[in-house]
Amino acid sequence: MTPSPSNDPYAGAFFTPSGGPVWHWRALWRQYHWTHFKSELSRHLEAWQPPTKQLLLLGPSAGWCLPSAFLTRFETVDAVDIDPLAPTLFRLNHGMAMARSKTRLTFHRQNLISSFETLLSDYPQHAIFFANMLGQHRFHDEDEARAQSTVEQFKEKLSHRHWASFHDRLSGYYLPGKKIPKATTRPHALNSAELASELGLSGQWLDHLTANALPSGTERHLMYWPLLKDWLHIVEFGSVEPE
Repeated sequence: MTPSPSNDPYAGAFFTPSGGPVWHWRALWRQYHWTHFKSELSRHLEAWQPPTKQLLLLGPSAGWCLPSAFLTRFETVDAVDIDPLAPTLFRLNHGMAMARSKTRLTFHRQNLISSFETLLSDYPQHAIFFANMLGQHRFHDEDEARAQSTVEQFKEKLSHRHWASFHDRLSGYYLPGKKIPKATTRPHALNSAELASELGLSGQWLDHLTANALPSGTERHLMYWPLLKDWLHIVEFGSVEPE
């Protein structure tokens, strides 16, 4: 894998390009508006049934969009995130449900990009779930080509593992009040320009460099996440079985 710089300037920082107090405050107050997106995500997670009771949860932040019912299916959840606020807020969101199910939760505060191969070695029996992390990597590496290469190479390292991901594909301004499209499924990858054209998106949309995050032939489920009143994210979910 071609890693991003191991000395991530945001590692352990309270304010990062993809997290921190502003993100958590926004997530708290937008929960009602995210209901439909969270329901769609929950449906896909329910359908993903890896044959293990151990989960390596990568980049979950506080788990604002994750259903507790998904987490409590596992006996052990090892979560990895650089956000120092994530462990406390994650436990506030899911701790009671996980305690009732006796799911053991352990948080590891580290840069999962630079330590990815070590994580695979340390948790060989775990299913792996990228929780809205891959599409955020571009904000943590100023070299766009390198950031895209890093994201695209994860699937090669995971060819013998059960894994899944939901990640941003595109994001941009969306006219308030305009009807949000329905969730759809695609049998193959579309590059960002093709995706924007097929969805009828106009204006400037940010490419999150995840068009090829999933292996070729993986079914891609597209969902729509109204992050803000006037800012929409096109989110992709896919699950992968070992080769």
